[in-house]
Amino acid sequence: MRKIIRGGTVVSASDEFRADVLIVDERISCVGTDIDAEGADVVDAGGAYVIPGGIDTHTHFEHIVASRATRTADDFASGSVAAAVGGTTSVVDFVRAPVGTGIEQAFLERRERAESAMAVDFGLHPMVPSWAGEDDSFDQLSRLAERDGAASWKFFMAYAGSMVDDGVLLRGFRRCAELGVLPMVHAENGHMVADATERLVASGRTAVEDHVHAHPADSEAEAVDRAIRLARQAGTPLFIVHVSAAEAIEVLRDHQRAGASVVAETCPQYLVAASDAPEVRGALAAGYVCSPPIRERANQEPLWRAVQDGTISTIGTDHAAFTLGEQPDLPPQKGAGGGDFTRTPNGVPGVEERLMVMHHHGVVARGMRMTRFVELTSAAPARTFGLTGKGAIVPGSDADIVIWDPDATRVLRAATLHSRSDYCVYEGLEVTGVPRVVLGRGTTLAVDGEPTGALPGRGRYLRRSRRAPHTTSTRSGT
Repeated sequence: MRKIIRGGTVVSASDEFRADVLIVDERISCVGTDIDAEGADVVDAGGAYVIPGGIDTHTHFEHIVASRATRTADDFASGSVAAAVGGTTSVVDFVRAPVGTGIEQAFLERRERAESAMAVDFGLHPMVPSWAGEDDSFDQLSRLAERDGAASWKFFMAYAGSMVDDGVLLRGFRRCAELGVLPMVHAENGHMVADATERLVASGRTAVEDHVHAHPADSEAEAVDRAIRLARQAGTPLFIVHVSAAEAIEVLRDHQRAGASVVAETCPQYLVAASDAPEVRGALAAGYVCSPPIRERANQEPLWRAVQDGTISTIGTDHAAFTLGEQPDLPPQKGAGGGDFTRTPNGVPGVEERLMVMHHHGVVARGMRMTRFVELTSAAPARTFGLTGKGAIVPGSDADIVIWDPDATRVLRAATLHSRSDYCVYEGLEVTGVPRVVLGRGTTLAVDGEPTGALPGRGRYLRRSRRAPHTTSTRSGT
């Protein structure tokens, strides 16, 4: 296979320049001008940017919740097709081990299912089981890191059935330091969340609109602070997922200024949507239920400043798509909660919308440079999570490329998106800047918002590289 992309402006995380891109056998062969491309198929990028395919390192396709009561509406096929259409060519999803199953077995079984259905390339983050301090889970996780390239592990600091205590965090962080694995934390203080929830239930405030009050901003700030201090004690870098609160941003920034090796992600829903918007009532409020929650509008500006100044390093989605209405082929979805936030499954869709929302609200509305856009949505995720050959348009890299039209517009509507979710957090938003053509390893995956051909099953599992092991620190904090 030989293709040449002509007439576009190549954008990296540091530069923009006019160049053509030659693709040979799934990889980028040459980037430059006056390329000899005899016999190559020509892809016209006139008037457009040529950017590396988006990388979303936080998705939950075919995700079974901890209680085993339900699963997300998107399976590996539908979720990854939505990703591809939106310009995301690689994702890193998660593995949860059910009680009675080892994390190693759960990982291998989930990888096999994903390989048969994924439309885009993918990696997997294993979730550290709540019982990891009581069995050989860390030995199993170590084998996955060394043999299968599972180079990041997720730790929950909240929620019954998922939460690990500080002893397990510290032990796990030390193992990560020894192996060069990147620990990730869902940073909410579980005891504070449980206490707030209990008080709301006792007072009869269980409407979905009250969900945000069950997750105090202080619970996020406290957990961010504690996780970073434990990581420093263990001598490991740390990744904080889905930061949502202004208070947590300030804690994160203070630690970074003090020299802590910590990076963080936020998601478009926290930057754009708001729980106190007047339209967020009833069914749509149920659609907004996710954890940490979509917070009040006052959090948006501090989050945008953190995105612009580098306090936030990556943009993921935490895509966990449910439907508002019940579907005959799906287990209970949002509507089954009956308007009670304690019975409404957590999660929002967004994997298809991510690049368009970030370009519209970041580049167009706020003047973000395209280089920063590429850094946040592709280059930094690849670098942070060891995705070798991804996130850059350079010779030798995989030909994961998006021809991005910065002037074209599209109205985001659930009815025309490709997730199985029946609602969109950004419903009716007219975005400026859309993917014109999406290539995954040189194969055309989507054109003008529609998939091309049968995509499920073409994605490959990505073994990710680990960092050099870190020297254990004895510092007790910053």
